[in-house]
Amino acid sequence: MTTVIHIVLALMLFLIQNWIGSKAYSKGYIRFSLLDDKDEALSLNYVIKVFGPIVYLIICVAIFQYFKLNHFIGNILNVVYYYLIIRLTLIFLYERATIVNWLRIAYYYASIIIISTIIYKNFINSVDNLLPDFVQIKNEIWLLIIIFIYQIGNGFEEKGPNSHLTETINAYLPEIKKRKRKYIIKMLEKIKRLYEKTINELSNSDNSFNLIIFSILIFENFNRPRIIRWLERIWVRITKENTTQGIMQTSSDKPISDIDSVKLGTKYLYDKYSELGKDKYKHYLFRRIIKKHCPDRKYIRQILFIAKAIVDNQQNKDNYSNILEEIKSEFGLYDYYD
Repeated sequence: MTTVIHIVLALMLFLIQNWIGSKAYSKGYIRFSLLDDKDEALSLNYVIKVFGPIVYLIICVAIFQYFKLNHFIGNILNVVYYYLIIRLTLIFLYERATIVNWLRIAYYYASIIIISTIIYKNFINSVDNLLPDFVQIKNEIWLLIIIFIYQIGNGFEEKGPNSHLTETINAYLPEIKKRKRKYIIKMLEKIKRLYEKTINELSNSDNSFNLIIFSILIFENFNRPRIIRWLERIWVRITKENTTQGIMQTSSDKPISDIDSVKLGTKYLYDKYSELGKDKYKHYLFRRIIKKHCPDRKYIRQILFIAKAIVDNQQNKDNYSNILEEIKSEFGLYDYYD
């Protein structure tokens, strides 16, 4: 029973940490993405990722002590271990082992284990009641002062690109890390091997249009790996609800395979592409096509970002001159560099 409770607490910690991270994202919290590769607010990230689990552990122990459930406190350090195992397992389930920053992960996880072990052995095991004594709050006041100073220091950290060549008023093209570039190119080769023939048949081998489709597939696969797509098909079988499925995340109320999602999604977008191509004004054609698949502004930027990474790796970039103009416009690039 104790083990089950500890696993449940670890799952709750995982969800809480993700929720805190989503709320702290605008303040510089590093959230994993193909587009974003922020290194700012490192102190904020360290506090959330390392001290979050430790604070959670102390609160759990205090609650157990208050309700006289001391039998759950024994080996409660396992909650931290289960939490880390959950995070590591999801990295592999989401097929991101080759793209994550393992050095940073090792640094965070080692800090969590070391600090939580020290806290457990020297504090949790030696204190009968962790709930605060409100008569003596001197230490708490100093803690508030330290947090205040930290917040001030965190506000001075740099929050923008270093190079004036890529700096714009509203947006900039992030520097793509080597591991992310390798991931994109590797996934492109895999997707071409599986779906290029099908896509060419539906798109009349239009290079620029195909580039958008490949980029969408890379991004959707990144966010919806095979295990998630498998669960989505099970969900549709049970609920009969209209749900996005397959590697291209095409909406259907019946279970569809990856290849079916590619056929449906490519046909739909190519029909829109042909329609918009007949317009007198063809401004932002590719952005408008991506918007037909997902209207979210950041999603459109993600796809164009992946498309640029692909083109950067091509020898004949002239085949993509039209879409490159949109990429330069989207990210405010003054010129195009290899």
